[in-house]
Amino acid sequence: MTTNASVREIRGRSARARRILTVLSFALAGTFVLERFGLIAMRLSTDGDGWRRLALQAVATSPEVFYLCALWWVRQALAAFARGDIFAPTIARMLDRVGVTLAAGALAGTFVVPPLERALGADPGYWIAFDVAGVVLGALGLSLTVIAHVLRRASAVQAELDEMF
Repeated sequence: MTTNASVREIRGRSARARRILTVLSFALAGTFVLERFGLIAMRLSTDGDGWRRLALQAVATSPEVFYLCALWWVRQALAAFARGDIFAPTIARMLDRVGVTLAAGALAGTFVVPPLERALGADPGYWIAFDVAGVVLGALGLSLTVIAHVLRRASAVQAELDEMF
């Protein structure tokens, strides 16, 4: 009985967390678009420099797009948990996706954005954006992919043991 009750509890919590993450994802995406592109979009018709500013904002937002994708992958895993799919493959897939997108966002923010901004005529004053939070997110992302690999391997070993006995 306790196993069924705990599975029901996990499913219920996952469904609630999925709903919260859905609202959060859409709110962040909407705020993100309005904050980064709203004023520039209004000035495009009056300012000849608007397209360059739009390109600069698109470059500057690339790490945030990756981070929003990571949030969405977590939301999808919670949806799977809410459906009752509470097994290692779902968790490993989510950890892998979140890890890759966090690492890609950190890589873009640290090494890709500054040179692209410089190429578009906005000299940020540095070639590499050393940001402790970005480096930590990148390291966590890479760690999550390693954990996902270990979890997949453990699941495969468990399946082999189940076949033997």
